[in-house]
Amino acid sequence: MSSKKDEIASNLAAMVDFIERAAHDHADIIVFPEMSLTGYFTSLKYLSSAISVEDIRVKKIIALSKIHGLTIIFGLSEKDGDKTYISQLVAQGGQLSGIYRKHNVINEEAGIFTPGENSPIFDLGRLKFGITICADIDLPKLFEEYAKSGCDIVFECASPDLYGDRKNRDWEKGYAWWRSQCVEKIGQYALRNKMMIAVATQRGRDIDDDFPGGGYLFSQKGELLAETKDHRQDMLLVEI
Repeated sequence: MSSKKDEIASNLAAMVDFIERAAHDHADIIVFPEMSLTGYFTSLKYLSSAISVEDIRVKKIIALSKIHGLTIIFGLSEKDGDKTYISQLVAQGGQLSGIYRKHNVINEEAGIFTPGENSPIFDLGRLKFGITICADIDLPKLFEEYAKSGCDIVFECASPDLYGDRKNRDWEKGYAWWRSQCVEKIGQYALRNKMMIAVATQRGRDIDDDFPGGGYLFSQKGELLAETKDHRQDMLLVEI
């Protein structure tokens, strides 16, 4: 999905469209990338885009989980008192089931966001799942922790910013880079811990950043079972 900084209304509209499409295709879970609602930012000038879980726009998405009978996993820059987090919310049955806050807050993010500490486990029937966010891909022990807690699958929700001169940036190389990172790291975590891992990535260009896109599902054997066609906005529908 493409999300824009400081354009929550348009991001929300895009998310509603995806949710309706997923419901039409009888999905049980829909997973959005990191900061899908607020847009991804690392500059203080966008700090006003951080919102509370009590925000009416957050509540609208939570309400849609009941209307469409979906578990919705979505991202935002979360304002909680005097702290700001990079968070993924889990909405089920019209309620907020819980929040995962990014553990591995690095580089430009560290001056704005507070690292999370908890690793909640969520349930959907017999399915147990955990969540990681972007740079958490470099925390193998976090994936091990989920496996030891009995997770069947982990959802990696990402917005990896591409580096280099924007004028000369090669989208195919950026897409190939992130895909290779997922195959190399996520594939190994899935194999080592004998659990499935899925990836949802922000894509496209906004004011300051470029994102590679890509949706992936890895098996318990570390195999890449399914993926989106390329870096363009799309929805990957898979059966777990």
